[in-house]
Amino acid sequence: MQYQITSDNIDISPSMTALAKEKFERVERRVIGYVPEDARFARIVLNSAPNEMFTVKANVNFGGKEFFSDKTDYTLESAIVRTVEELLQMMEKEKEIKLDKNKTITDELLQEADSAVE
Repeated sequence: MQYQITSDNIDISPSMTALAKEKFERVERRVIGYVPEDARFARIVLNSAPNEMFTVKANVNFGGKEFFSDKTDYTLESAIVRTVEELLQMMEKEKEIKLDKNKTITDELLQEADSAVE
């Protein structure tokens, strides 16, 4: 996956970059085998927030499907984890919607077939 990891208000250290990539591997694993490597992209913005907190914004694109999340927490790692969790939930929900649409289409075809037989 191609990563763009930036910040608007803090200096990004190599360890911050490594942490973000490590946590976002869970998102990438979800699409390995379905989306080619060059069609996977993540833009991650790591920022400090008021009250000694951190905000993580992520825009992830997999072969034309785009997901966005932003979360704030007291540590950078927990903000990244919360962002990843939300992205995974969105991806799972999208998968469920596709399954529901396929099921609906299948149900309609079965009903039409039953009607034709009667």
